Amino acid sequence: MDMGLKGKTAVITASSLGLGKAMAQGLAQEGANVTICARRNNPLETAKNEIEKVGGQVLSIKADMNSKDDIEKVISETASRFGKLDILINNAGDAEVGRKIEDEDEVWQATYNINVWSCVRAIRAAVPHMRKNGGGNIINVASVSGHSGLAGMADYNSAKAAMLSLTKTFAADLAPDNIRVNAVNPALIHTPLWERLAKENFVGSVGDSVDEVFENLSKQMLLIPRYGKPEEVADVTTFLASERASFVTGACWNVDGGFTKFII
Repeated sequence: MDMGLKGKTAVITASSLGLGKAMAQGLAQEGANVTICARRNNPLETAKNEIEKVGGQVLSIKADMNSKDDIEKVISETASRFGKLDILINNAGDAEVGRKIEDEDEVWQATYNINVWSCVRAIRAAVPHMRKNGGGNIINVASVSGHSGLAGMADYNSAKAAMLSLTKTFAADLAPDNIRVNAVNPALIHTPLWERLAKENFVGSVGDSVDEVFENLSKQMLLIPRYGKPEEVADVTTFLASERASFVTGACWNVDGGFTKFII
């Protein structure tokens, strides 16, 4: 099936590892040109080399998604290099477990800065290029935590809930510009983030190793009793970015192994 992505230009934020790299690879495999960005040069260049092997042109930019200037640089350099911007995937984010009501403002601000403000700033920078191009496609990587909050993660849960609300609102605001806006809600995906969270918080209580933690949590929480793969999320974002999803906007897709039990 032709996904209609050949020659499209995409920016994927926080894309040297895990979900971001998989989503960039998925688009590149369909012939899209992709911009990847991250804070560390070595993983960024490794990812660039891997993605170039599957197709498309790759622009890699060292950037911190906490920085408004860096976000604007990623968007402007992409438009300059490829002449347009068709797709934006907001993947930047971070999480911690064990948050408390006593946490100071700085803790909350850091979480909101990387999860919410990076999304707002990237959309704000990208939309003028998409309008100039006659339309575009924005995908926000939220989380099931945005609609089913997990204990000890109030800052992260509420930040992801904000991303879901932004998705619905921007879908309405940008529809007249032929810009579709959707979100994906992953749960328990085997990524460096979840490896760190498992090692720091759950080894010893949920399992004796990271692998055992993954196995036990997935059996407890999911209908499909295993952790998801980054490529399984990337398959959904590739579809949402494609012409095959041309009638889909304002949607929030759970890619969660059956974690979500309510009807949506």
